[in-house]
Amino acid sequence: MDLKNDHSNKVNEQEDRYQETLGRRDNFSLHATLSILSFLIFGLLPPVVYGFSFRKSDDRDLKLAAVGGASLFCIILLAIGKAHVQRKQPKPDTSTVLYFFCTGLMASSASYVAGDLINKLLQRICGFESNLPFPELKPATTWASY
Repeated sequence: MDLKNDHSNKVNEQEDRYQETLGRRDNFSLHATLSILSFLIFGLLPPVVYGFSFRKSDDRDLKLAAVGGASLFCIILLAIGKAHVQRKQPKPDTSTVLYFFCTGLMASSASYVAGDLINKLLQRICGFESNLPFPELKPATTWASY
């Protein structure tokens, strides 16, 4: 009997968690559709900004700044949406937005530093040049056969 009660408590706890996070289970199709749309829209926005910004000057630093700004803007919009849906805390708006903004800022900074370190490592190991637009245009090195 204890196992049955324990199992029913876990099921009720899972249902409560879903309702607490997303709302009623009756709206599952709406929740799934909104999740997929937000993933597509907010996930595609930074690469699109990277592809279409500063095309004439091709300044890589300005492109990265534009992508960083677009990413943080997307994070802020999603955090505002989450804070609007979340109504338990007395002032969830500011704390939720600041939490996600700081998390996004730290994650993007860490990934930028890691990418820069990997680029420097590749330059040291094999003379990789990242400033060429197409790797096919890199001068070919010839290997002598003995």
